[in-house]
Amino acid sequence: MKKLAAVLAILAIIAGGVYMVYQKSYGGDAYYVKITQDGTPRQTKDDSGRTYTDYDYALPAVNKRGDKKTPKFTADHNLRKGAYLELTVNKTKGVTSYKEVEESEIKANILKEIN
Repeated sequence: MKKLAAVLAILAIIAGGVYMVYQKSYGGDAYYVKITQDGTPRQTKDDSGRTYTDYDYALPAVNKRGDKKTPKFTADHNLRKGAYLELTVNKTKGVTSYKEVEESEIKANILKEIN
């Protein structure tokens, strides 16, 4: 029984460490932004020579505490004007992910800032 408890404790420590590394690398604060313009197109090529178009954005964003910033992020397609996005902004890596959210999911004080 003591061996089982020791193994479980070690696994819990490893899992906690992995979670902390993941949060530091990819986690961050949620900021909200409204897409008001088309992204700036940028052509890139992969190793086989195929050309892709990415779209760069830099729009004002607000978090739930009212902090404002203008994070830069990239999409693989031109985002829909009028769409609301929740950005995950990491302190060291910038925007690590985004997802579209409904207007009703955003608090009124944030909507007032980004509209």
